[in-house]
Amino acid sequence: MADEIDWCARVSQLREIEFARVSGGQVSETRFGPDMVRFLEVSDAELQRAIRYAETQCTAAKGKRSRYAMAARSRAW
Repeated sequence: MADEIDWCARVSQLREIEFARVSGGQVSETRFGPDMVRFLEVSDAELQRAIRYAETQCTAAKGKRSRYAMAARSRAW
């Protein structure tokens, strides 16, 4: 059977990656003679999507609901 993923730990790992990316820790530099290229390893949209997915899985694993049904109410006039 596959190992269970700790989604709450994954959220904290992804937040660390996000912080390193914002602070410039994930920047790679390459030099070809006088030319230099800087690039990042992961896109912002992909990272945010992974964080949101891991957060929803973490709340589901804890047993918390993220959506609640609205109660049907009627007014007795």
